[in-house]
Amino acid sequence: MRLALPTLVLFCYIIVSLIRRLPCRLWLKLAAGLALFAIGLKYLLYEKIGGSFIAPDFPPPVLVTMEFFYSAMVILAFLLLIKDALALVLLILRRLGGSRHLPFSPALRAGGIVGAALVLSLYGTWQSLRVPNVHTQEISFPNLPPALDGFSIVQLSDLHIGPLLKEDRLKEVVRKTNALDADLVVLTGDMIDGSPESLRNDIAPLRALQAKYGVYGVAGNHEYYFGIQRWLQAFEDLGIDMLENEYRSLSVQGETLVLSGLADQAARRFGGAGPEHGFLHTRPEGLHVLLQHRPTVPAGDIKVDLQLSGHTHGGHLFFLKRLIASYNHGLVGGLYDFAGAKLYVSPGAGLWAGFSCRLGVPSEITHIILRQEPSDLSVLSQ
Repeated sequence: MRLALPTLVLFCYIIVSLIRRLPCRLWLKLAAGLALFAIGLKYLLYEKIGGSFIAPDFPPPVLVTMEFFYSAMVILAFLLLIKDALALVLLILRRLGGSRHLPFSPALRAGGIVGAALVLSLYGTWQSLRVPNVHTQEISFPNLPPALDGFSIVQLSDLHIGPLLKEDRLKEVVRKTNALDADLVVLTGDMIDGSPESLRNDIAPLRALQAKYGVYGVAGNHEYYFGIQRWLQAFEDLGIDMLENEYRSLSVQGETLVLSGLADQAARRFGGAGPEHGFLHTRPEGLHVLLQHRPTVPAGDIKVDLQLSGHTHGGHLFFLKRLIASYNHGLVGGLYDFAGAKLYVSPGAGLWAGFSCRLGVPSEITHIILRQEPSDLSVLSQ
C-alpha cells in the first residue's frame, strides 16, 4: 500500500525515541503504542473502508480528525529527531569533557514535545482548510513589449475540491480571484478529487471566474484518476478552455501572447499520449506562457518565457521541502530562472485530503504581474 513504508518508519522511530523511554508503567506504554499504531492505519482505512486512497468517503469531521492526528505523528517524529540530534551532540561534548545534558526531566520533555506536536498539527490543519490569501508575484522579462507591461495573470492550482474542500470555500476563492480584475485566469491542474457527478454542485462556482482574455486550464494527475474525458467536458461546460497539448494565441493591444498547455504525464497510464511538445513548433511568435501541472525545467528546444506549474503543494511542511523537491526535479515552490525562462511553482490554493496540513507553506491565490526588466542604461540614469 502506498505510504505504508514511510508510516511504518515513523511509527518505529517514535516507539524507540519516545514511547519506549517513557517513565511510566508498561500498560501505559502499550496503550500509547496502540494509539500510535491506530493513527498510522489512516491510509489503510482510507482504502479499505473509505473506498479510495485519493478521495475517501468519510464525513468531513472524521477526515479532519484523522488528518490532524496523522499530521501530529509526522510533526512529532520531526521534533524527536531534533531532540535526539541535540542529545547526540551533548553526548559527544560530554565525552570531550563537557557536562551539559538535555534540559528538564524525561517526563517533562516527553510531555512538552507531544504537546508541541499537537498544537502545531492543529495550526497546520487549520492552515490547510482556510481560504487562501492573495500572493502577488511580479516577474520581469527583458524586451517585454510595453503593451504587456502590467499584464496580470491569476493562477489557481491544486484546488482539490472533494471530500474536505467544498462549494463554500471555492466560492470565496472565486470571489477573491475576480476581485483582482485579472487579464487572464489559469488553472494548473488537480482541481478535483472525485467524479463529475459527485462534485457537480461543489465545482459550480468555477463558472463565475472572470478575466478579460479568458479562463484557461490544464489537467493534473488527479483529473486522470477520476475520468479525464468527463472532467475535460465538465470544465469546458463551466467556461474553462482546457489545453491538452495545444495553444491559444491572444492579441493584447496589438501584441501576441501565446498560451499553451501540456497534458499531464499521468495520461500515459490511462491510454493517453502524455505531454508532447510537437504542437509548439507551429506556434506564432510572441510571449510564450506554458501551463504544465508538474514542474519540470522548460524544454530546451522550445522557447518558453514563463511556465506556471503546481503539484508539489510547496512541500506541505517546511521541513519536508527538500524531500518533496527531490521528487520534482529540485523544484518545490516559488520563482525559478532557467537561462532566461521563468518558472513559477504555486504551493496551491487547496490541499489533497490525504495529507491536510501546512506549516510554513500557506496556500495562495497567485497574482502574477508581468513587468519590463529595466535596462542597465535606465538603471544608471536614475
